[in-house]
Amino acid sequence: MLSKTYHLKFPSLDAAQIAAPFVTETLGNAIPECRLSGLTVLISKEGDISVNLFFPSVPDLKNFEKKHGGFVDMMKKTFLFKSTGFDGVCIFSFDGNENAA
Repeated sequence: MLSKTYHLKFPSLDAAQIAAPFVTETLGNAIPECRLSGLTVLISKEGDISVNLFFPSVPDLKNFEKKHGGFVDMMKKTFLFKSTGFDGVCIFSFDGNENAA
């Protein structure tokens, strides 16, 4: 499984809370279109938003980058924040709810 991670650092928790719906809506809309196999969005009390997207294949990751990869640049036109990120290969993932009946 392939992964794309974004770390968005906002000046405050309030600023991150205002931006969070944009992040979740934009990336949530990409789920069926880009065949995401997982999406996690976390917000910290310091005003950081961490996003992890998971893809079953390289073509799906490339499709996401083509269609939605510019969402950070689009956000920078409206919100003040610093961003970092990376592509990776998922080496371990656990979700206790996956096996729940």
